[in-house]
Amino acid sequence: MEFPVQREMFTQPENNGWVRTLARFGFAAKGVVYVLIGALSLQAAFSGGGTAGGREAVGLLGEQPFGQALLFLVGIGLLGYALWREVLALKDPGHVGNDAKGTAERVGWAVSGVISAGLALTAFQLALGQDTGGDGARTWVGKVMEQPFGGVLVGAAGLAVIGVAVQQFRKAMKSRFAKDLSTQGMSPPERTWVFRMARVGLVSRGVVFSIIGAALIKAALAHDPGESKGVREALSTVADSPFGTALLVLVAAGLCAYGVYMFFCTKYSKLAHPAA
Repeated sequence: MEFPVQREMFTQPENNGWVRTLARFGFAAKGVVYVLIGALSLQAAFSGGGTAGGREAVGLLGEQPFGQALLFLVGIGLLGYALWREVLALKDPGHVGNDAKGTAERVGWAVSGVISAGLALTAFQLALGQDTGGDGARTWVGKVMEQPFGGVLVGAAGLAVIGVAVQQFRKAMKSRFAKDLSTQGMSPPERTWVFRMARVGLVSRGVVFSIIGAALIKAALAHDPGESKGVREALSTVADSPFGTALLVLVAAGLCAYGVYMFFCTKYSKLAHPAA
């Protein structure tokens, strides 16, 4: 199958090499986090422990030999990923435009950058021995609800997250991620595995984001931050559902696959338009 060639993000790489480096380092850091989230949640499925989100995954890194150095490296990578996302959102190097579809994509990239920056901050705090505090999603939801029209804003965020979930499903089902990858440089076995990892990973992310988005809408309607969920709570919801253990294994394995896909993206992603 042939895929259309898309313009690269930077026409003068010698002037933008630092951004390329940040983006690729960011893919690697994001891959580490997703593999750990998936692995910890697989462990929970088989041992009956608790599921994990980004904070738990980053915290596990700090418990390893040279943990402080690992935390700093992952924090720098996630911060680089966040900066790259903001470049995509603000500069529009991929030329997605300012129509409704293009604006939605750019807003999504900006939000993704903010989330990655928050996780990077957590990594830096843990590296410095500081208490990260708070309860993730519930903390920021509570702060937003304290503002004028806070419930409306949280509800809008929930709809946006569900929109992202739908986008993940569509990318997986229609292989839309392929146009953002340099597939010509892949060997046939690499291409097969990249596509498998991408499809499975995107579906798992879609499941998680659907739960998070629905929980945000529920929190907005009840005006109760306690109803909101982060990744860890979303995976717990999967575990508590009928056939929960089997479903958690599938979703957690998919998140591991997404992490592996991120590693492939360090080499094959066209940086003008993110592959996922």
